[in-house]
Amino acid sequence: MSLGWTVLGTFAQLMLAMFLCMLVIFSGASIANGGTLGGFQMRILNLSIFVLPGLCAVSAAVVIYLHLRGGSVASYWWYAMPLVAATLYLAYAIWLGRNA
Repeated sequence: MSLGWTVLGTFAQLMLAMFLCMLVIFSGASIANGGTLGGFQMRILNLSIFVLPGLCAVSAAVVIYLHLRGGSVASYWWYAMPLVAATLYLAYAIWLGRNA
């Protein structure tokens, strides 16, 4: 693993965390204002504000840890974890926006 790619990837993850936080805040507020949501649906939206940026920090920490322990290039796949979670959130938000 290259130190340069690890630093660049970690920086990108931290920028992605800020973007995802704002995305969830504004999309969740829009969905909540547009219709009536149940308690469970509101909890998922509220929890997403913390989980999606948190996954970015966790994935960056895992890659840094693996870099320090001599991990292989396959360790960079940990950077994809928040992207998968963001895709799932967006699919849920679109579904919720249409059905709320």
